[in-house]
Amino acid sequence: MDTKYLQLAAYNNAVWCDTICRSHNVPGEFHETFWINRQQTPTYYPNLITLSPTVNLDPHQNPTLSSLLSARREDTVSVKDSFAVLDLTLWGFRQLFAAQWIFRQGSSASSRQEIAGLQWKRIVAEEDLLRWEEAWSPTPLATSSRNRLFLAPLLHDADISIVAAYKESQIVAGAIANKTEGVVGLSNVFTPEGEAERYWEGLLAEIADSYPALPIVGYEQDESLALALRVGFTSLGSLRVWIKEGK
Repeated sequence: MDTKYLQLAAYNNAVWCDTICRSHNVPGEFHETFWINRQQTPTYYPNLITLSPTVNLDPHQNPTLSSLLSARREDTVSVKDSFAVLDLTLWGFRQLFAAQWIFRQGSSASSRQEIAGLQWKRIVAEEDLLRWEEAWSPTPLATSSRNRLFLAPLLHDADISIVAAYKESQIVAGAIANKTEGVVGLSNVFTPEGEAERYWEGLLAEIADSYPALPIVGYEQDESLALALRVGFTSLGSLRVWIKEGK
Protein backbone atom coordinates (compact mmCIF):
# COMPACT_ATOMS: atom_id res chain seq x y z
CA MET A 1 0.00 0.00 0.00
CA ASP A 2 1.35 3.43 -0.95
CA THR A 3 0.23 5.50 2.03
CA LYS A 4 1.12 8.83 0.42
CA TYR A 5 -0.99 8.32 -2.71
CA LEU A 6 -3.75 6.59 -0.78
CA GLN A 7 -4.20 9.69 1.36
CA LEU A 8 -3.90 11.97 -1.68
CA ALA A 9 -6.61 9.91 -3.41
CA ALA A 10 -8.93 10.15 -0.40
CA TYR A 11 -8.37 13.90 -0.14
CA ASN A 12 -8.89 14.35 -3.89
CA ASN A 13 -12.19 12.51 -3.67
CA ALA A 14 -13.28 14.61 -0.70
CA VAL A 15 -12.52 17.81 -2.64
CA TRP A 16 -14.60 16.51 -5.55
CA CYS A 17 -17.51 15.63 -3.26
CA ASP A 18 -17.28 19.03 -1.59
CA THR A 19 -17.23 20.73 -5.00
CA ILE A 20 -20.41 18.93 -6.03
CA CYS A 21 -22.07 19.83 -2.71
CA ARG A 22 -21.04 23.48 -3.01
CA SER A 23 -22.49 23.65 -6.51
CA HIS A 24 -25.80 22.63 -4.88
CA ASN A 25 -25.35 25.20 -2.06
CA VAL A 26 -24.79 22.55 0.63
CA PRO A 27 -21.06 22.92 1.40
CA GLY A 28 -19.17 20.54 3.65
CA GLU A 29 -16.35 21.13 6.13
CA PHE A 30 -12.75 19.92 6.08
CA HIS A 31 -11.19 18.79 9.36
CA GLU A 32 -7.75 17.30 9.95
CA THR A 33 -8.79 13.65 9.59
CA PHE A 34 -12.16 13.86 7.84
CA TRP A 35 -14.52 15.82 5.59
CA ILE A 36 -18.09 16.14 6.82
CA ASN A 37 -21.37 17.44 5.48
CA ARG A 38 -24.15 17.77 8.06
CA GLN A 39 -26.79 18.60 5.43
CA GLN A 40 -28.65 16.38 2.98
CA THR A 41 -26.15 15.81 0.19
CA PRO A 42 -26.85 15.28 -3.52
CA THR A 43 -27.62 11.73 -4.67
CA TYR A 44 -24.58 9.38 -4.58
CA TYR A 45 -22.53 11.78 -2.43
CA PRO A 46 -21.57 10.98 1.18
CA ASN A 47 -21.90 12.90 4.43
CA LEU A 48 -18.52 11.82 5.72
CA ILE A 49 -15.19 10.90 4.11
CA THR A 50 -12.27 9.82 6.27
CA LEU A 51 -8.93 11.38 5.32
CA SER A 52 -6.79 9.35 7.71
CA PRO A 53 -6.88 5.75 8.98
CA THR A 54 -6.56 7.14 12.51
CA VAL A 55 -9.84 9.07 12.57
CA ASN A 56 -11.28 8.97 16.10
CA LEU A 57 -14.97 8.11 16.56
CA ASP A 58 -14.95 8.43 20.35
CA PRO A 59 -17.98 10.63 21.19
CA HIS A 60 -16.07 12.34 24.02
CA GLN A 61 -13.08 13.20 21.85
CA ASN A 62 -14.86 13.82 18.56
CA PRO A 63 -18.44 14.99 19.16
CA THR A 64 -18.69 16.30 15.57
CA LEU A 65 -18.48 12.81 14.12
CA SER A 66 -20.42 11.20 16.93
CA SER A 67 -23.33 13.59 16.38
CA LEU A 68 -23.54 12.74 12.68
CA LEU A 69 -23.24 8.98 13.16
CA SER A 70 -25.70 8.69 16.03
CA ALA A 71 -28.39 11.05 14.74
CA ARG A 72 -31.71 9.69 13.50
CA ARG A 73 -32.54 11.67 10.38
CA GLU A 74 -35.21 11.76 7.72
CA ASP A 75 -32.60 11.42 4.98
CA THR A 76 -30.05 8.66 4.45
CA VAL A 77 -26.56 9.21 5.90
CA SER A 78 -23.56 7.69 4.13
CA VAL A 79 -19.91 7.34 5.07
CA LYS A 80 -16.91 6.71 2.84
CA ASP A 81 -14.47 4.76 4.99
CA SER A 82 -11.45 5.56 2.86
CA PHE A 83 -9.13 3.08 4.56
CA ALA A 84 -11.61 0.24 5.26
CA VAL A 85 -10.84 0.27 8.97
CA LEU A 86 -14.17 1.28 10.55
CA ASP A 87 -17.00 -0.86 11.86
CA LEU A 88 -20.12 1.29 11.86
CA THR A 89 -22.64 -1.46 12.59
CA LEU A 90 -22.99 -0.32 16.22
CA TRP A 91 -24.10 3.08 14.89
CA GLY A 92 -26.87 1.48 12.81
CA PHE A 93 -25.03 1.52 9.48
CA ARG A 94 -24.72 -1.30 6.94
CA GLN A 95 -22.02 -1.72 4.34
CA LEU A 96 -23.24 -0.68 0.90
CA PHE A 97 -20.19 -1.76 -1.11
CA ALA A 98 -16.42 -2.21 -1.03
CA ALA A 99 -14.00 -1.00 -3.69
CA GLN A 100 -10.32 -0.41 -4.39
CA TRP A 101 -8.47 2.86 -4.73
CA ILE A 102 -6.53 2.87 -8.00
CA PHE A 103 -3.37 4.65 -9.15
CA ARG A 104 -1.77 5.21 -12.55
CA GLN A 105 1.56 6.94 -12.97
CA GLY A 106 1.40 10.21 -14.87
CA SER A 107 2.60 10.59 -18.43
CA SER A 108 3.71 13.66 -20.35
CA ALA A 109 2.76 12.08 -23.67
CA SER A 110 -0.66 10.63 -24.43
CA SER A 111 -1.23 7.61 -26.63
CA ARG A 112 -4.50 6.14 -27.77
CA GLN A 113 -6.01 3.81 -30.32
CA GLU A 114 -8.09 5.98 -32.60
CA ILE A 115 -11.71 4.90 -32.99
CA ALA A 116 -13.25 5.70 -36.36
CA GLY A 117 -15.72 8.57 -36.29
CA LEU A 118 -14.99 9.48 -32.67
CA GLN A 119 -14.26 12.99 -31.40
CA TRP A 120 -13.00 13.76 -27.91
CA LYS A 121 -14.05 17.08 -26.41
CA ARG A 122 -14.04 18.90 -23.12
CA ILE A 123 -17.52 20.02 -22.04
CA VAL A 124 -17.63 23.82 -21.81
CA ALA A 125 -21.30 24.73 -22.41
CA GLU A 126 -24.22 24.11 -20.05
CA GLU A 127 -26.41 22.53 -22.74
CA ASP A 128 -23.62 20.04 -23.49
CA LEU A 129 -23.27 19.33 -19.78
CA LEU A 130 -26.95 18.40 -19.68
CA ARG A 131 -26.45 16.05 -22.63
CA TRP A 132 -23.40 14.59 -20.90
CA GLU A 133 -25.38 13.89 -17.74
CA GLU A 134 -28.20 12.32 -19.74
CA ALA A 135 -25.67 9.97 -21.34
CA TRP A 136 -24.04 9.18 -17.98
CA SER A 137 -27.16 8.82 -15.84
CA PRO A 138 -28.21 5.27 -14.91
CA THR A 139 -31.83 6.47 -14.80
CA PRO A 140 -33.79 8.84 -17.08
CA LEU A 141 -32.89 12.41 -16.25
CA ALA A 142 -35.56 14.96 -15.42
CA THR A 143 -35.13 18.23 -17.28
CA SER A 144 -35.48 20.35 -14.15
CA SER A 145 -32.12 21.63 -12.90
CA ARG A 146 -33.36 20.82 -9.39
CA ASN A 147 -33.03 17.14 -10.25
CA ARG A 148 -29.69 17.39 -12.02
CA LEU A 149 -26.42 16.45 -10.37
CA PHE A 150 -23.77 18.23 -12.45
CA LEU A 151 -24.45 21.96 -12.57
CA ALA A 152 -22.98 24.92 -14.45
CA PRO A 153 -20.51 26.04 -11.72
CA LEU A 154 -18.43 22.95 -12.49
CA LEU A 155 -17.72 24.33 -15.95
CA HIS A 156 -16.02 27.40 -14.48
CA ASP A 157 -13.64 25.52 -12.18
CA ALA A 158 -10.14 25.39 -13.66
CA ASP A 159 -9.36 22.23 -11.70
CA ILE A 160 -12.21 20.22 -13.26
CA SER A 161 -12.36 18.72 -16.73
CA ILE A 162 -15.52 16.99 -17.97
CA VAL A 163 -14.59 14.86 -20.97
CA ALA A 164 -16.90 13.43 -23.61
CA ALA A 165 -16.52 11.17 -26.62
CA TYR A 166 -18.87 12.08 -29.49
CA LYS A 167 -19.87 9.67 -32.23
CA GLU A 168 -22.26 10.93 -34.89
CA SER A 169 -23.04 13.94 -32.64
CA GLN A 170 -24.04 11.65 -29.76
CA ILE A 171 -22.14 11.43 -26.48
CA VAL A 172 -21.16 7.78 -26.09
CA ALA A 173 -18.52 7.92 -23.34
CA GLY A 174 -17.22 10.30 -20.72
CA ALA A 175 -15.48 10.90 -17.43
CA ILE A 176 -14.69 13.67 -14.97
CA ALA A 177 -11.20 14.67 -13.84
CA ASN A 178 -10.50 16.91 -10.85
CA LYS A 179 -7.05 18.16 -9.94
CA THR A 180 -5.76 18.54 -6.40
CA GLU A 181 -2.22 18.78 -5.10
CA GLY A 182 -0.10 16.08 -6.69
CA VAL A 183 -2.84 14.04 -8.40
CA VAL A 184 -5.81 14.06 -10.76
CA GLY A 185 -8.95 12.23 -9.70
CA LEU A 186 -10.92 10.15 -12.20
CA SER A 187 -14.62 9.55 -11.64
CA ASN A 188 -18.01 9.06 -13.30
CA VAL A 189 -16.58 6.99 -16.15
CA PHE A 190 -19.06 5.58 -18.65
CA THR A 191 -18.33 3.79 -21.95
CA PRO A 192 -20.03 1.52 -24.45
CA GLU A 193 -19.87 -2.03 -23.11
CA GLY A 194 -18.30 -3.64 -26.15
CA GLU A 195 -15.24 -1.36 -26.41
CA ALA A 196 -14.77 -0.25 -22.83
CA GLU A 197 -11.02 -0.77 -22.74
CA ARG A 198 -10.36 1.32 -25.85
CA TYR A 199 -12.60 4.11 -24.55
CA TRP A 200 -10.83 4.07 -21.19
CA GLU A 201 -7.53 4.52 -23.00
CA GLY A 202 -9.01 7.46 -24.89
CA LEU A 203 -10.33 9.07 -21.71
CA LEU A 204 -6.98 8.66 -19.99
CA ALA A 205 -5.21 10.21 -22.97
CA GLU A 206 -7.52 13.23 -22.82
CA ILE A 207 -6.83 13.65 -19.11
CA ALA A 208 -3.08 13.32 -19.70
CA ASP A 209 -3.33 16.10 -22.30
CA SER A 210 -5.05 18.38 -19.76
CA TYR A 211 -2.89 17.45 -16.78
CA PRO A 212 0.44 16.18 -18.13
CA ALA A 213 2.70 14.15 -15.85
CA LEU A 214 0.23 14.08 -12.94
CA PRO A 215 -0.67 10.64 -11.52
CA ILE A 216 -4.32 9.63 -11.88
CA VAL A 217 -6.26 8.23 -8.91
CA GLY A 218 -9.80 7.06 -8.29
CA TYR A 219 -11.68 3.99 -7.12
CA GLU A 220 -13.45 1.15 -8.85
CA GLN A 221 -15.01 -2.22 -8.08
CA ASP A 222 -15.82 -5.50 -9.83
CA GLU A 223 -15.59 -5.40 -13.64
CA SER A 224 -14.58 -1.73 -13.74
CA LEU A 225 -11.71 -2.46 -11.35
CA ALA A 226 -10.50 -5.33 -13.54
CA LEU A 227 -10.67 -3.06 -16.57
CA ALA A 228 -8.72 -0.27 -14.81
CA LEU A 229 -5.99 -2.74 -13.90
CA ARG A 230 -5.76 -3.86 -17.52
CA VAL A 231 -5.16 -0.30 -18.74
CA GLY A 232 -2.30 0.36 -16.37
CA PHE A 233 -3.70 1.15 -12.94
CA THR A 234 -2.53 -0.52 -9.76
CA SER A 235 -4.42 -0.93 -6.50
CA LEU A 236 -3.62 1.38 -3.58
CA GLY A 237 -5.91 -0.15 -0.96
CA SER A 238 -9.48 -0.84 0.03
CA LEU A 239 -12.37 1.46 0.88
CA ARG A 240 -15.89 0.82 2.10
CA VAL A 241 -19.10 2.82 1.87
CA TRP A 242 -21.61 2.58 4.71
CA ILE A 243 -25.18 3.85 4.81
CA LYS A 244 -27.90 4.36 7.42
CA GLU A 245 -31.37 4.80 5.97
CA GLY A 246 -33.53 7.63 7.18
CA LYS A 247 -36.39 6.94 9.55
